[in-house]
Amino acid sequence: MNARRTKTTERRQWRVLIAAIVASALLLAAHPSQAKETVIYNLTTSADSPESVLVADSSGVLYGTGANGGSANDGAVFSLTPPSKGQTNWTETILYNFQGGSDGNFPTAALTPDGSGGYFSTTAYGGDGPCTNFVPGCGTVFHLTPPGQGQTNWTETVLYRFQGTDGAHPFDRLMLDRATGVLYGTTYLGGASNAGTVFALTPPSEGQTNWTESVLYSFTGAADGGFPFGYVIADATGTLYGTTSAGGFTGNGTVFKLTPPSGGETNWTETVLYSFLDWGFGDGASPSAGLIFDASGNLYGSTVAGSLRDYGTIFELSPPSGGETNWTEKVIYAFGGGKDGALATSDLIMDANGAIYGTTAAGGSSNDGTAFRLKPPGEGQTAWTEKLLVSFNGADGSYQFSGLLPLKIGKQVVLFGNTFLGGSSGLGVVYEITNSGFVP
Repeated sequence: MNARRTKTTERRQWRVLIAAIVASALLLAAHPSQAKETVIYNLTTSADSPESVLVADSSGVLYGTGANGGSANDGAVFSLTPPSKGQTNWTETILYNFQGGSDGNFPTAALTPDGSGGYFSTTAYGGDGPCTNFVPGCGTVFHLTPPGQGQTNWTETVLYRFQGTDGAHPFDRLMLDRATGVLYGTTYLGGASNAGTVFALTPPSEGQTNWTESVLYSFTGAADGGFPFGYVIADATGTLYGTTSAGGFTGNGTVFKLTPPSGGETNWTETVLYSFLDWGFGDGASPSAGLIFDASGNLYGSTVAGSLRDYGTIFELSPPSGGETNWTEKVIYAFGGGKDGALATSDLIMDANGAIYGTTAAGGSSNDGTAFRLKPPGEGQTAWTEKLLVSFNGADGSYQFSGLLPLKIGKQVVLFGNTFLGGSSGLGVVYEITNSGFVP
């Protein structure tokens, strides 16, 4: 069996097959846009098929993960250095090649900066856990540190290897609590019911070397939700917020919060803030990304499916007000499945004016996905307005599973992203979008 196809099956089949099914309905013309997309690098087998958002350092160097590729075709971590003065080409450097064994393989998550030039992240497979699923290992958490003085190689250190009952297959990025050094994340499977977990990884105490993993919550896959793909975020009290792709009242996913233990207690408390109802109710279904907050405490996220046309949504979840107890969900945009995009799987970002930016895995003029902006309603209005920034055509990228990274370059903000497929090698691209309207 082809190694690349085998180890991507679980992650890709529900996304790529859905996109193929709806392809015939999505070949419509794209909105004209003043935004300009430029491919800055065509990925090759050195690191390919990225599924996560890029990060950048203070010099404008981009860092990302390729789920496939590398010397052993088990994925790699790469950087892209901007062109020097008078040059036009970005330079790729492979920071680490995964070997598919105890060091992990299939890195699908974004990198989380450690504050000292290094990065934390996960691999969905590998390690020494009992999970099989054609590719051994339940996944890992690793730390990548830059070369020391006089050295050239980055160093990968595995901090934790999942064993199944403590979680299995972490697909999305970690959240670092900079005050304590604790890492928080989710696993798609594993836990007490094999329906996924939220976990914490605590750094070693003085004189120790091992990180300690704690399962904060094991999903049952029932009313409490199950199978979380996305990352978690925290509010000022340390409460965590995230999504599950399934479970809930009708099995179509949830938004949840996890409240830390209060005095004398030891268990975190899970509360479902919203349970998606799916097609016919217009509220969305199967959220696979994390959430973002606005300044008022509202949560925003995306769903792969749902809405009346079943092509996915962008939603807002507002906390209870005056004497109420329930959070209120509102779909702020429902994708039509054609020129405006379909299958919203990416993380979202919000600019200073409250506009939301993201990507879709399908839709657009060639059904290769889109990048979009949602402008909030003006005074006296109620509807958010979508503006298509890019309609991908395959040659410039295809299938957007990751979100966008805003970077201020000179006087403007440039959005950077990557695609899972497409480009000159068909293995994905890294691109930039100028004139997007993003307000820092």
